[in-house]
Amino acid sequence: MRELLPDDASLHLRQVQVGPDAVTVEIAVVTATADCPRCGQVSEQVHSRYTRRVNDLPCCGRTLSIVFTARKFRCANPACPRSIFCERLPALAPAHARTTGPLSESHRAIGLALGGEAGARLAERLAMPTSPDTLLRRVKAAPEEIGPPPRYVGVDDWAWKKGHRYGTILIDLERGRVIDILPGRDGEALRAWLRDHPGVEVITRDRWPAFARAAAEAAPQAQQVADRWHLLKNLREAVERLLERRSGTVKDALKAAPAAQQQTPDSATGGAAPPGASPSAGATPPSPRQQARQAKRQRRVERFERARQLHADGHSIGRITTILGISRQAAARYVRGDHCPDGRGGRPRPTQLDRFRDRIDQQLRAGCVNAATIHRELAAAGCRASYYAVRRFVRRRRAALGVPPVRPKAGPADPPRPPSARLLAYEFLRRPEDRDAPAQAHVAALRATDGIREALDLADQFVSLVRKQRSQPLADWLASAEQSACAELRNFAKGIRQDQAAVAAALTEPWSNGPVEGQVNRLKAIKRQMFGRAGFQLLRARLRTAA
Repeated sequence: MRELLPDDASLHLRQVQVGPDAVTVEIAVVTATADCPRCGQVSEQVHSRYTRRVNDLPCCGRTLSIVFTARKFRCANPACPRSIFCERLPALAPAHARTTGPLSESHRAIGLALGGEAGARLAERLAMPTSPDTLLRRVKAAPEEIGPPPRYVGVDDWAWKKGHRYGTILIDLERGRVIDILPGRDGEALRAWLRDHPGVEVITRDRWPAFARAAAEAAPQAQQVADRWHLLKNLREAVERLLERRSGTVKDALKAAPAAQQQTPDSATGGAAPPGASPSAGATPPSPRQQARQAKRQRRVERFERARQLHADGHSIGRITTILGISRQAAARYVRGDHCPDGRGGRPRPTQLDRFRDRIDQQLRAGCVNAATIHRELAAAGCRASYYAVRRFVRRRRAALGVPPVRPKAGPADPPRPPSARLLAYEFLRRPEDRDAPAQAHVAALRATDGIREALDLADQFVSLVRKQRSQPLADWLASAEQSACAELRNFAKGIRQDQAAVAAALTEPWSNGPVEGQVNRLKAIKRQMFGRAGFQLLRARLRTAA
């Protein structure tokens, strides 16, 4: 127990009381004097005493409390404004504190990770009980972390309340840490922050004009890098507007696409069928549930064959149970049966519908397979079973009798709806290796259409520039796009021209705004964890800690 106390010669252990849930340590202060915290004058005149209790880290799963008699002294300096002071024990706990330093740090770590309510529940289980408000107070009082001045900064906005209030988040791209969050997204707070940090060399951002202006005015020495994802997003929107404007031409061009969409897997993959595909043409692939059922059946058959082989080799039922990790009853069924069980063990439980079985079977043989109709007739006959119980019973009896369900005959198939302009734009922006057969047919049909071919070729060139698959000066592409007959691409090029330096840097520099988006997702998770009630100071404190 002496090792639990701080290494301070002025503290003397007097008594230890161990209870079922708590440990109480009584200590005594053996020094005769104390220093005034205001003027530093040594005093030995004791004014009064009082009992002080300080909580410490738990001991052996029990809460630990340190109890001692604290003394108040009279200051011997007549000029000191404080006439009476309490002795300080900095090795044990700060002034006025009810917890030791290590316990406060533990509470702060719990609050940073979980917040108030969840953190308080965990602290209770860890024998460090405290209130949710105390945890949040410790989080907000966390000291500022001192690090190197940021050189590469990522900027983005985030929503306090979507459509109403927004903030700005700053990320250190070198360390992958949140630097700060600022109120608003009009650029004023960002402008002030950049003026206070003149060492910034690179700023990655989206194409929000307020951020671009603030960075250009407050940090002219920094290189601005536009976000590549937002460039592709803006291009997709331009292509989508083009396809909406030429919707009639697009529909005519896609009339030949359905023939390509009906390609078999063999023709779409160059004659190589995917593994596990059915060899019969036109066969419907099994659903995920059917695939799981088939895989489970296959494992059961393998266990059955393995059990039979072990039994033939002379192993006992108990040994087979140990080797295969199955129950003794299952091993006995495998050994004694001549075929693998179907996995539908047990007998059906009796239900109140059993006495109506003959009536239900008669209706099923007559062609009435509608569970709702059968339920209404049974209710009129006095059956109190629910509709869902009747439906389950009818399904089992239909399977037992071999009665197929009667479905309405399908009418003439409606022609497939053409894909929307948004879907076509997404398919066009996908990498060629990620497009399926219908998407490949759609893109090929669009590329063969007059009036759209030129615009798609220019858009494809820009995509290659963004993905760094093509080495071409951005200025050359802008000149070609500005002379294009497509108004949507001309407007897109006009916006790129206004932010040309940042876009050109995005095509050559390795910096990206991806880490910023990841921290924004973390911010959203913290907000939702606290049910959206975190204030600015608390959210800032939790977000600036290491992820």
